[in-house]
Amino acid sequence: MMMQNDSSANLPFQGKDREESYQFYYHQHWIRLLWPVFRLIIWNTLLISVAITMLSLPSFDDVLTRRTILILLTTFALLSHFEFLVRFYNYLLNVIVVTDKRVHRIKKTLLTLDDHESTDLWVLQDIDKHQHGIIQNIFGYGSLILQAQDTEVRIHFTPRISEKYEFITRLREQARAHFSRAEEPFRKAKTP
Repeated sequence: MMMQNDSSANLPFQGKDREESYQFYYHQHWIRLLWPVFRLIIWNTLLISVAITMLSLPSFDDVLTRRTILILLTTFALLSHFEFLVRFYNYLLNVIVVTDKRVHRIKKTLLTLDDHESTDLWVLQDIDKHQHGIIQNIFGYGSLILQAQDTEVRIHFTPRISEKYEFITRLREQARAHFSRAEEPFRKAKTP
């Protein structure tokens, strides 16, 4: 887990408040990329085998036919690689940043989406972690559910979920203690 050190304490990111200090960030679990990588390998294997088979047949001695087949195969190869790169960049552009006061969920795509959702730690009523199935338990990932009064934020594919759950719970308690100390003078002023 990435912990705060002196050089990264003032790390700027989208939506950061001046008073909050960076603690750690993470991306979704790497298993999220497993299916796109597997699909890319299958497509490449299929395209290479089709190319070898088609171009080795004696009936494709015509230059125009060979070029047409190669253009089609190259187009399919480029499309499969482009689809993988889009998935990979979406993986890299989805970040969860945890500070001492908030949890920021930043989701971006290359051109169409720029979504930022922040949840104050001191208003969180409950933090749940869910790991369903043997695969999630073996690889140590799952979903964190942050529940405030009217909202529920689900963070899926959280890696090393137990560590993050404990750390965010500790930060929530620290934020609540800090908030109650900050509110104490106002409460004393309101009482007659």
